[in-house]
Amino acid sequence: MSEIILVTLPIGNTGDITLRALEALKSGKTFYAEDTRVFKELLNSLGITYQDKFIDSFHDQSVGKIEVIHAKIKNGETVYLVSDAGSPMVSDPAYPLLKKLQEEGISIRTLPGVTAVITALELSALPPHPFHFWGFIARGKGEKKDFFKDLNKTSGTHIFFESPHRIFETIENFFEVHPEKTLVIGRELTKTYESVYRLVKSDLPRVKEIVMDKGEFVVLFHNAEIKAGADQEEVLELVRDYLDNGGSTKKLAKVFSKILSTDTKTVYDQLSRSVK
Repeated sequence: MSEIILVTLPIGNTGDITLRALEALKSGKTFYAEDTRVFKELLNSLGITYQDKFIDSFHDQSVGKIEVIHAKIKNGETVYLVSDAGSPMVSDPAYPLLKKLQEEGISIRTLPGVTAVITALELSALPPHPFHFWGFIARGKGEKKDFFKDLNKTSGTHIFFESPHRIFETIENFFEVHPEKTLVIGRELTKTYESVYRLVKSDLPRVKEIVMDKGEFVVLFHNAEIKAGADQEEVLELVRDYLDNGGSTKKLAKVFSKILSTDTKTVYDQLSRSVK
């Protein structure tokens, strides 16, 4: 039984390919790529012939090929999985395939390289610890705004991908929710026209003059450390004080039920037990 090897490819500049990845592209015989045309163009640019290689596609609609790949590996083939750019695990739907292979006891190896996430984090000059990567976020305006609101609960630097067709709408949605923050945008990272934009809300009227909506985008922003709320004993002490001064347990339960999104009776019973 052989193995599957993930090969991370340059995200733009072919000079970023690693020596191990280069050797794999030369010696490997069976490849699955996001787009076979893009992969063959890369091989051509690196001076690698591929007429003697088996090259097939593996992308969002390729779930049916999982069993085929599994069978090839069981029959002794070493299979290489690549993306158009970057990591095949981060950029493409490698996870279902890898999950299946891991469950079947197939060996998984990786030849790591440059990733857009880390490159953007370095260029952003935002705090690196912790950081959270979200891939491509929801497309709808309401969903995006909910996403940005939800991240208020999580401190750290947040990183996500966005397409050039939606970048301006995303910028507007972000500042509707976070008018006080800075939004960092990396475009065409490692390529000839690499750009890093640092935007604040006052830039919105001229954002289409500042940001060119072509290429690949990585978007980042930072949430400062979120202070922990009062501990349970502090909360109970405030509740006792409220009740001792004539407050109603029933009214208090109604308030807490709204905050906790649960029914009033459950909260009332818990309060009654806690403050005795």
